[in-house]
Amino acid sequence: MTAGPIDEIEVWSKKLAPWRQDALRRLAVSNELSGGDFDDLLAMIKEAAGFQLTTPVPAPVPFAKVHFGGGKRKPIVLKSIANVQNVNRLVAKARLDFCPKALTVIYGRNGSGKSGFVRILRTACRTRVENPAKLKVLSDVYGGSTVPQSAEIIIDAGKGDTPVVWTAGMIAAPELTPIAVFDTLSAQLYVDGGSQIRYLPFGLALPHRLNSVCLKLKESLDAERLAVVGDKASLTEIIFPVQRDTKAQLFGRELDRATTDAKIDDAAKFSAVDQERLDEIAAILSAGSAAVADLTALIGWVESIADECETAATAFSDTALFGFTTLRNSAVTARQTAQLSASALFTDEPLPGVGSESWRALWAAARDYSVSDAYGSAEFPVTKTESGPANCVLCQQPLLPEGTARLQRFQKYMDDTLDVAATKAEKAVTDAVDALPPLIQLSAKGFADRGEQIRQREPKLADALLSFQLSATQRRQGAIARLAGDDSASVPALDSPHALMKELAKKLKDEKGALAKAGAAQERERLASEKAELEDKKILATNRTKLVKRRDLLVTDAAYAKALAEVQTTGITKRANDLVDKHLTSAVVTQFDAEREGFDIMYLNVGLSRKSGQTKAEFEVDPKTKLTRVTSEILSEGEQRALALAGFLTEVTLTDESGPIIVDDPVSSLDRDRSARVAKRLAAEAHQRQVVVFHPRYHLFQRTVRRCRRPGYRADNNRPLRGPKRRWKNRCRWHGMEGSQRRQAHRQDQKRLCATAQVAREQSGRL
Repeated sequence: MTAGPIDEIEVWSKKLAPWRQDALRRLAVSNELSGGDFDDLLAMIKEAAGFQLTTPVPAPVPFAKVHFGGGKRKPIVLKSIANVQNVNRLVAKARLDFCPKALTVIYGRNGSGKSGFVRILRTACRTRVENPAKLKVLSDVYGGSTVPQSAEIIIDAGKGDTPVVWTAGMIAAPELTPIAVFDTLSAQLYVDGGSQIRYLPFGLALPHRLNSVCLKLKESLDAERLAVVGDKASLTEIIFPVQRDTKAQLFGRELDRATTDAKIDDAAKFSAVDQERLDEIAAILSAGSAAVADLTALIGWVESIADECETAATAFSDTALFGFTTLRNSAVTARQTAQLSASALFTDEPLPGVGSESWRALWAAARDYSVSDAYGSAEFPVTKTESGPANCVLCQQPLLPEGTARLQRFQKYMDDTLDVAATKAEKAVTDAVDALPPLIQLSAKGFADRGEQIRQREPKLADALLSFQLSATQRRQGAIARLAGDDSASVPALDSPHALMKELAKKLKDEKGALAKAGAAQERERLASEKAELEDKKILATNRTKLVKRRDLLVTDAAYAKALAEVQTTGITKRANDLVDKHLTSAVVTQFDAEREGFDIMYLNVGLSRKSGQTKAEFEVDPKTKLTRVTSEILSEGEQRALALAGFLTEVTLTDESGPIIVDDPVSSLDRDRSARVAKRLAAEAHQRQVVVFHPRYHLFQRTVRRCRRPGYRADNNRPLRGPKRRWKNRCRWHGMEGSQRRQAHRQDQKRLCATAQVAREQSGRL
């Protein structure tokens, strides 16, 4: 037994991804998928693609044959068009009812309003159209009505009468797509384009419908990908000022979704040591002979300042300052002791204060005057000369014996041990003041500039040097104050940077040597390469966040690419076409040939060839000529109309939904024989589905009605076009009668006339 399409689809589905199996199941049990269905399928795809989802994903349910209920759908019934407003010249609230079970023929003369109803149905239902603008429905251009165009199309889809509101410009309503409309505009498309089998029978629609789901999911994924990723990955690319093949730049180019955080951290690591080396190389490469000279001067200053700091650290240490205080106190004590001795020795002198500081200054001045000017190198005090008593160096008067004795006593006092000790102690203080380090470099005007040079290399050392300068200066002033016997303020701590300065001097000497070596081309090239690596590594470290963001975007983009690969339709389309060729193509060709034979156009050298798309199966009319011509340019008007009807009826016969068909003026340009064939065919179709025919000619109306043997047909005339005063004569009832019915009608009319005449005679007789 040959397997049916649904059996083959079930076998094929087992090879599909789980979400596709679940999608087939959902399509099999429902005419249309809901928004929730699409959300579930999208979540399944994303989970399979590696997305981290916050909500649980439903487990996919595989497709099985039992999910497909034969694909049968309850056909809808077109009941009426009602409440028509401002459409062509139809009267307000116009209404047109249709026979719900078989055939309805809307017959009326030209201008009776048939086209107004057809145009509403064309825009609301399914029809072949090349230019949607041609579906435009005009309002009453002569009446000037401002009421919006609208109408209600009443259908019954198994739940009772349901109105579908129609408005101007609307696209075909989903509820009305099973209703197929054929008119003059669509006729040429059937001739030149062929039949479109949109509702495939036997379950063949499932693969095409799965393609539709894939396309919709692809649209959602593309939109998400554009919003989430877009060109953001390219925007996170790191821009290097100079393009070169450094390790950092190569890492940036080769960054992909597999790059780990550890690799990023390693590539983007840039330490303070790296910065120091970068600065050093930059200085070396930018330096010349002048830089070598500057560096030599800086080295000399650093060595000098290091020695000065070391000296100051010893000279102004806490121990040294304490020694200065002790030295000063010792001198003061010695002098006070000598003064006490002098006070006891010179109590009988006419003037007090002998031995005091001022007196000692006077004595020292007198001695200096004597030695330098008055008596030359003679031993002081000079009391007599060769010519007699000497003159006093103070009063310039000859010395009397009493004065001579006083000077001798004074000299004896000055030679005394206590006074000598006091003088020695005071001399030690003076020597200590003279021995204080002058801090030449630390107090020089250029100290600040040199300090900035140090800061550019070692900021912490520069801060330490500045702190030492302030501390050493204050300590020197404190030392002077202590030796002078003045009060001294508390002094800051003293932490000498001389050891660090000596280390810096060594580095500077090494740098000077590197500068000298950098003149060689090979060494300079090596330094330039190292500098480039460090510069690009620093840029990479600065943009680490960008690297992580770009990696994450690439991960997300790869996930979207994987998800989009899941919704590709190539394999599905091929399988769908294979199934169509196996189970439908021969049926379509056979039906098309049967329709052509019924319309007596088998002599036309045309055929159908499959031209399927992703979401539908199409069969294109092939004129079977080597000339590049469309079919409408080859056939006559009548042949085109017959061929178009053959294509239209082939499509609706093989459709999966036996929905109503609406045919407007089906025999335009046809001769009487083919018109009769068309009437016969439409009447036969009315036994299978609801058929509505709009036509202005009496003979088609009559033939169609006669051909429809099924009870329940309806024949109706037009609706008024310009109001009650322009109502066309109702001839539908007579035209739709068979010969026997007309004879019976004649007999009834004759009886009625005879009865009327008899009544008239009786009345006249009584008169």
